[in-house]
Amino acid sequence: MDAASIAARKQPVAWIVQLLKWETADFTLRLSTGGFIPWGSEVFLARDPTYGVLGELPTFEDGIDSQTTRATLTIIPPDQAGFAAVADGKHAKSLIQVWDATLDGDTGLLIGTPDLLFRGIVDFPRVINGESWEVVLECGTEEALLNEPNEDRRLSNPFHQSVWPGELGLAYVTGLGRKVYWRANSPAGSGGGGYVSGGGNGGGGGFANQASY
Repeated sequence: MDAASIAARKQPVAWIVQLLKWETADFTLRLSTGGFIPWGSEVFLARDPTYGVLGELPTFEDGIDSQTTRATLTIIPPDQAGFAAVADGKHAKSLIQVWDATLDGDTGLLIGTPDLLFRGIVDFPRVINGESWEVVLECGTEEALLNEPNEDRRLSNPFHQSVWPGELGLAYVTGLGRKVYWRANSPAGSGGGGYVSGGGNGGGGGFANQASY
């Protein structure tokens, strides 16, 4: 949090609000918990006439150990059309951000720069049908993608071309079916060599057996 915001919060009259920005392929939603708030060239509203209002924001906390940060954000649409638009599953992996901001109690304008509380992507929406229809957005951080398994990544022509379309460097290479150990010694009894960079001792030694650079 910047110095201006910290100083403002020590004054008798200051409002602390949250700002949400959700960017999808169909719309960009900007909502606030403190009414009409301009920030740069953007305006955050307490109520969007098409997509609704913020229902609930969680306490944002860091993940523990190997877990990454997750958050559930609630939006209450004004009608069925807004509900269908917000709850559409095609918004998965769209960017969503939440800031903590300080407002001047007299002017209602921002003081300093809002502090980013959460930056993540929408995982999937959940629907709550009670007194009102609510859409709960289950969100994770972009860093969570680092924990996903990558068994689909292979030293093979199909995967190579999925990254570099039309590049045929692996199209006619044989022997790609065997396991290649990158930067590690081959397990005992595997019969396969590790990846060896440049010249060296030959045989089945892994990268760890090579001379230090």
